[in-house]
Amino acid sequence: MAEPIDFYFDFASPYAYFLAEPLASLAAAHGRVLNWRPLMLWAVLKEIGLPPPLDNAVKRRYVLADMARSARHVGKPFALPDRFPVSSHLPARLFHELAADDPAGAVRFAHRVFKAYFTEGADLGDAAVIEALALDCGIARERARAGEAGRALVLRAIDQAVAAGVWGSPYVVIGAEAFFGADRLPQIEACLRGDLRP
Repeated sequence: MAEPIDFYFDFASPYAYFLAEPLASLAAAHGRVLNWRPLMLWAVLKEIGLPPPLDNAVKRRYVLADMARSARHVGKPFALPDRFPVSSHLPARLFHELAADDPAGAVRFAHRVFKAYFTEGADLGDAAVIEALALDCGIARERARAGEAGRALVLRAIDQAVAAGVWGSPYVVIGAEAFFGADRLPQIEACLRGDLRP
């Protein structure tokens, strides 16, 4: 059986937003399972002893400019939210709860969260906003808020990410191969074709 594609990402990462749809299409074209693994990047970085990516003023200036340029390059609508960066624990928790018994619904929710944050400026730290996004996706009201199960599932996802060597978002793992960044899609495709064997 072909190896799955593990997609580690933070909902507050523009680069994950840029990669999500084309990666899903690529996985489907190659008959691969795409495992969506949302997490909070700040928690992963804290665990492995790395600083937040925008702490350095020089790096922050570059990255903010690159986000807008990258959006233009891939043709995605993009507007930097007023609250950026933000902890994405609320959508991550709900995603993991939904994925346990409604994987397709969870993926619809993930795409909606990306769009809401990066084109509509939605506040990912507001539980009412997250609930409304879930309802937009046809999620039943009683399922549209994460509980303690979601918290535990996100903590497990963070542990799995650390064990997999994740240090950024998006981070894609296919077997022994790992790819960081939205610009790695051509290499990911080559890997799926079997053209990147060591």
